[in-house]
Amino acid sequence: MPISERRAREAYDKLNPWRPRVEAVADGAICELQFNDMAGPFDGGEKRYFLDEGGDWYRISPPERVWPHPMCFRPAAGKLTSDQMHQIKQATDRGADGY
Repeated sequence: MPISERRAREAYDKLNPWRPRVEAVADGAICELQFNDMAGPFDGGEKRYFLDEGGDWYRISPPERVWPHPMCFRPAAGKLTSDQMHQIKQATDRGADGY
């Protein structure tokens, strides 16, 4: 990773710090997630997620329910409407092939 990319990432991390998942609010905010396994913490990459009213996290594209639960989150950009969240949850229930 070039120095300029590393500095840009550090600046982004400073502006958008990771927060414990217990602070997350189901308001439709599009978020990044950080997970933890035996090797240590890792983020979800370029994927984006949202929290529903039931306390479950969903990946936006491709639609999928998130297992296991994340360790931390941070808002990324924008919010989903309740209709958009409902459509993503329905697509998750149907499966990736739509059946």
